[in-house]
Amino acid sequence: MTRDELMKKVGEKVKITFFDGDWREGVLGYTKEFSAEYGYRKPGYFTIGDLSFKAYHIRKIITLK
Repeated sequence: MTRDELMKKVGEKVKITFFDGDWREGVLGYTKEFSAEYGYRKPGYFTIGDLSFKAYHIRKIITLK
């Protein structure tokens, strides 16, 4: 999965399976900068809920409706 592919899905509800077998479901977010708006998370990371991750952690992504 590339960063550009994921950026197209930001704001959509998705189900992501990670390489360790774990999975998460929710609205995909992206942290642009270290600020209160993004909960003071590290910039450049994708998020679902309170989980932050990079594009290369993803094995599979499904867009939900």
